[in-house]
Amino acid sequence: MRRILLLLTALFAANVALAADDRVIKIEGEVKDANTNEPIAYANIVIENTKFGTVTNEDGYFAFSNLKSNTYVLKVSFIGYETESIIITVGSELVIHKHISLRPATTIMNPITITAEKDDFKQKAPVIISVLSEKVFESTNAPDLLHTLPYQSGVRVEYSCQNCGSSQVKINGLDGPYTQILIDGRAVMSSLSGVYGLEQIPVNMIDRVEVVKGIGSALFGSTAIAGTVNIITKEPASNSFSVSSDVEAIGLKSLAQTFNANAALLTKDHKAGVSFYQTFRKRDSYDADDDGFTEMGQLDSRSFGTKGFYRISNRQKMTLEYHTTSESRRGGNKLDQPAHLTDICEMTNYKIHSGGLGYDYLSISGKNHYSAYTSVQSVDRDSYYGSHQDPNSYGLTKDLTYLIGGQGSNKFDKVVVSPMTLTYGAEYVTNSINDRILGYNMLTDQSTNTMATYLQTEWEANKFSLLLGGRLDKHNLIKSLIFSPRVNLFYKPFDIFQLRASYGSGYRAPQVFDEDLHIAQVGGLSLRTHLADNLKPEYSHNLSLSADFYYDFSDNFKTNILCEGFYTDLQDVFAMRVISFDTINNTMYQERYNASGATVYGLNFTAKFAYKDDADLTIGYTIQNSRYQQTEYWSSDPNVKGTDKLLRMPDDYGFITLNVKPAHNFDISASGTYTGRLYVPHFAGYIAQDKLEQSPCFFDINLSLSYTIAIDANINLKISGGMKNIFNSYQSDFDKGADRDANYVYGTMQPRTIFLSAKIATN
Repeated sequence: MRRILLLLTALFAANVALAADDRVIKIEGEVKDANTNEPIAYANIVIENTKFGTVTNEDGYFAFSNLKSNTYVLKVSFIGYETESIIITVGSELVIHKHISLRPATTIMNPITITAEKDDFKQKAPVIISVLSEKVFESTNAPDLLHTLPYQSGVRVEYSCQNCGSSQVKINGLDGPYTQILIDGRAVMSSLSGVYGLEQIPVNMIDRVEVVKGIGSALFGSTAIAGTVNIITKEPASNSFSVSSDVEAIGLKSLAQTFNANAALLTKDHKAGVSFYQTFRKRDSYDADDDGFTEMGQLDSRSFGTKGFYRISNRQKMTLEYHTTSESRRGGNKLDQPAHLTDICEMTNYKIHSGGLGYDYLSISGKNHYSAYTSVQSVDRDSYYGSHQDPNSYGLTKDLTYLIGGQGSNKFDKVVVSPMTLTYGAEYVTNSINDRILGYNMLTDQSTNTMATYLQTEWEANKFSLLLGGRLDKHNLIKSLIFSPRVNLFYKPFDIFQLRASYGSGYRAPQVFDEDLHIAQVGGLSLRTHLADNLKPEYSHNLSLSADFYYDFSDNFKTNILCEGFYTDLQDVFAMRVISFDTINNTMYQERYNASGATVYGLNFTAKFAYKDDADLTIGYTIQNSRYQQTEYWSSDPNVKGTDKLLRMPDDYGFITLNVKPAHNFDISASGTYTGRLYVPHFAGYIAQDKLEQSPCFFDINLSLSYTIAIDANINLKISGGMKNIFNSYQSDFDKGADRDANYVYGTMQPRTIFLSAKIATN
């Protein structure tokens, strides 16, 4: 009897097990945008190594039925988003519900780790991209891109002219022309648009800014040596609108006003959408020392743009965008008089039109992505750069840039020993510029074009990843083909610790750059740049090492400490020297020539601390050394000593940001930048003799308070106010009068400034 009972028990257990194996399992869920929490319609979902596949409906919902107990891998993909793989182990549940979030894909063509947002603490990739978001724009009350970039380690921005406010972004100890500015991943910004370009890009057209430090020539070619700044424009994600206005009192006496408007419309099924932005900006001139000459010029700017998409299917997408800017700026004195009746004047009127068209295709598996794109930018500029009532300094400039290209990316489950991603593409870029000063019969007529192809592979193992790539360029100003290699290595010995190493090479062609199209007024003369005879290309090699440490004290308190070392060797480096004076044409000539070489090396430190969504602190600091390999002479005066230091480069600089939310509708933000001592060339005119000056240190602190009022369930009013450069850490030894050196400007970007803003927006 006992044996019979044991046999019946075994048979019952077997039947239960068989019944469990025969259970019908259902996996369902929603797919949403990780940033907006909006449902993603028609996303592809496949169960790997099975025949099962589906797409989400208009509400982002999906379901798989008739599944058996097992472990499944769901691969979720959608054009414009990063592909996600979700592992689901079926246990005793009959229905399993999953909430899946997809992050918008980066437009930089390499794997990334986003380090600027506290939600992105643990991502594996061989390259680090720092991201500036709308949160940074608002907490710093930045009106344009220029004023947001200093809040990254290794990045500085500065004005380089008292009259017109030309500016540069400098990364890892190298000047502005070594940095590539991209719009939606496309190198469409020309030398002419780069003169004031960073200040001509309003923040309300930007979704985010991706900053990559180190050579990017293997992907983007010439000028991507110090790094790349990729401006991602806003694409419609939900039906929304916002209107904002702010006013500033610069130096507590000169007004600056900005008005922004944004709107986005999407179809119910999210198959098509369009976004718009409009900006009006006006700034009065600022005279720091009351000598009647500006330290910050007056500005009047209008910008409009739109970006739309149409999903041909759940795997195909078309994107179209258009941007236009009309801007007038002027500095000097007697701003109410015609330019040629003033003692000194730098005046420009810009009309910029740019647009782009793109097509993307994503395979149903999410492993293959192909894109084709084209972009164009047209710039017209009327200008006057002159002094002493010179009637001949009016100029006309026309500039046209065109770009077309294609890219493919394929993911393989195993190649040799590990999964591999292959990325490849080709691109053609052409630019023509015609700059005329008829009164002096001066003409710059330059056409450049580059044909390029690139290829890179990335192998991923458990703790390692290796990226190998290269780009082949044919530049019409360089006889031979140029090969730019790239190697990136990632190693993760522990979950909380990551190491990266990279090497890359790059080049700059012997051509006109943006600073050559800004004619500074120095000692009563116009400073113009000539290219030396037989000017050779400049080549560079870069090595970087980084260590990334993450630690979560709890689910609410997270930290990240990043240390990056960089070393750049510049061969036949471009340098400037004054070579002659033409008093008849009121002109001083400087020459771009090949110096012997230069090395730049240093360390970037970044520390981040975040407590839930209530507080976050970021501190960045850079220490660097930038030197020529031998003494170079910037002045034509034989009594002025040369220098082996790269000019206008401090040995250290940094930033800090602090955001605190003491209540759900109240925000406090503090920020600041530090700039160490630097050497600045000071030309004779206001002073008796050319002189190399050393600046003091600067530390500006800003404070912003914001309060949000709910007008109704869907609309909020946000009121903000505060002060920039609270302690007025600002240059105090500006030149004065018509014979001043307008390029003798350094330090913080503006004096003590109070501001007030209001914004109405949908949730």
